[in-house]
Formats: sequence, structure tokens, C-alpha cells
Amino acid sequence: MTLLLLDGEPVQGKTLKVTGNLRIEADDMSGQTSNTETAHKGFKPKTLTVTLTIPFVNSDWLRDLMRLAEATEGGGQLKTYRVVNDTAAAFGMRQVQFAEGVSAREDDTLACWRIQFGLAEKKSNPEKVEKRREKNGVTAQSGTGSAVGGAGGAGGEDGKGHELTGFEATLQKVDDWLGGDK
Repeated sequence: MTLLLLDGEPVQGKTLKVTGNLRIEADDMSGQTSNTETAHKGFKPKTLTVTLTIPFVNSDWLRDLMRLAEATEGGGQLKTYRVVNDTAAAFGMRQVQFAEGVSAREDDTLACWRIQFGLAEKKSNPEKVEKRREKNGVTAQSGTGSAVGGAGGAGGEDGKGHELTGFEATLQKVDDWLGGDK
């Protein structure tokens, strides 16, 4: 029997099933080719999709679920719950909020509602790591020549003393070959 507790309050229902999901964001880098390279863009919050049935005679269970889903905290934000469930624990999820709504559909043959709702992770480990990670400093960049509006420029002395990245160094070689500043 699957158990789901939100802040210690059980979600009542029959045939309770919980599905965990981790979405990994990536961008296609192939352009117009058949290359399979992608750029990793990070992990999105983990989610749980919960399905269950609630018999019509236990309509108070559905009212309790709706009360949990509609609960808010100060400032009108959705309430964050401590979650207890085997799938949530296996996914490393400790705190969740209701997400993507709650649906209740009357079953065609049984005297019950078929319920589905989603729970999204809050204060995830990747989110905490990202906040602790040292921010990358912004470096000023400049092109060859002088800055618009006067000498100097954002990059220091006309772009000199600026260490080039590998790509910039390659572009500099091409520029020099084509007849750039020598």
C-alpha cells in the first residue's frame, strides 16, 4: 500500500500511485545537420504525479485534498509541504507544492472519482547548489580599434592586455591573416 503524507496529513484514497519525474533541459546544437550534440542547461525541479480513486461515499476525502491544494502561505504563495512517500524519498524530495492543478473525473462504471494531481519540488538540491555556487565574474570585452566616443574604452587600453579565449584566439588569427592590425 502506497502512503502519501503532506505535513503529516495523509492523502486519502484508493489505488494510490505516485510517479516521479526529473526533467533535464538541453538545447540542440546540431543546427541543420544530423549531429546529436546537445548543450546541458540544468535540471528542472523534480515532480510527482499522483493518481488515486476516491469513492463517492468518501467525498470528505476529496474535500480534504482540495483544502490542501488550495492552501496558501503569507503573501498568497502556494503552501509548501513536507512530503513523506517512498517515491519522493527515492528521488530525494523533501518539500513540495501543488502544481499543474487537480483533476477529478467521475468513473464510467464505478461509483468513484479518478483523481490526478502534480506536486513540484521546492528548495531542491540543485537549486541550493546553484545559489551557493560562486557567481562568474563579468569581464569587459572590447574589439580592435578605439572605443566609440573617445579613447580607452570598456576593455582597458584599446583591447590590449585582455587574455583571449580559445575561440577568440582563432578568430584573431583569421583576422590577422585577412589583413587585420599587424
